[in-house]
Amino acid sequence: MIANQSQIKQIMEKLLSVMDFEAVVEIDDQQDFLRINIQSSQAAYLIGRSGETLKALQQVGRAAINKQLGETVKIVIDVNDYQQSRLEALKNAAFSAAKEVVQNKETKRLPPMDAYERRIIHLALANWPGVKTESEGDGEQRKIVIKSVNN
Repeated sequence: MIANQSQIKQIMEKLLSVMDFEAVVEIDDQQDFLRINIQSSQAAYLIGRSGETLKALQQVGRAAINKQLGETVKIVIDVNDYQQSRLEALKNAAFSAAKEVVQNKETKRLPPMDAYERRIIHLALANWPGVKTESEGDGEQRKIVIKSVNN
């Protein structure tokens, strides 16, 4: 890992302190990125409606970390494992949709999601027999389409 995890932790702790949030910052070194999980009793404020505040926090956190370290660090910020739980729910929905596609040979469209979430779904279904995935749409309306390969 190029970046110093203790520096990243300090940057995030300072950012949260300036925002007047009490939190514990945990860092996990994943395969190709750092996962920063913030544990806080004030999680609802940090997550926001449909995770919108969390997305903004991730952009600000990424900018602060990259600027202070002088290098680009791939990070994902989570609060009380919210995003991880959401990704598991999305994967389960994708698995159910893939089963339906294989059974009914009908294309299924998942709800719009951000690029990170779409990537997770594409990877989760990459080796699913009988289906292929594509992204369609633009901007915030971009979604995954699951198609049968045996039409």
